[in-house]
Amino acid sequence: MTRALLRRAATDALFWSLIYAALWALFAAGRGWSLGIPTVALAVALSLWLGLRPPALRLAALPAFLGCFLRHMLLGAWDVARRAFQPGCPLQPAWHDFVLSSPSPRVRLLLSAMVGLLPGTLASRLDGERMRVHVLDERLPWRDTVGELERRLARLLDTGPER
Repeated sequence: MTRALLRRAATDALFWSLIYAALWALFAAGRGWSLGIPTVALAVALSLWLGLRPPALRLAALPAFLGCFLRHMLLGAWDVARRAFQPGCPLQPAWHDFVLSSPSPRVRLLLSAMVGLLPGTLASRLDGERMRVHVLDERLPWRDTVGELERRLARLLDTGPER
């Protein structure tokens, strides 16, 4: 094995170790490391054996992406809470197709997961260039929100043009 391949494998192993350890800490509330360390080691070994490469991230796009996502999450949570405390507040739930602009499967999959994290929306299916979305109130500007998240996610994952 050449030095470049060893360096790449070590960098990949470090990346996957940090990701899997952070996930273990998050899901296990920082406990159970006697089981967590071997589990993380096995997950890292499997990732390297499968040849999984860490995603290329444009770190300069991370603050804007996080700000956008958190802003929409808070606005959505506020709207859902307001509707819960005002039973007369009208709802207009509906299913819609959202046309995806990013050709990247990684962006599409992560976007569908993120839409499900936003209060009042749920992505149920990816079908070619379309993502099926359920919204709590179709009169709200949900398409703009999903479109902005898609653009920012594509920039973050280094698959979209710099803007």
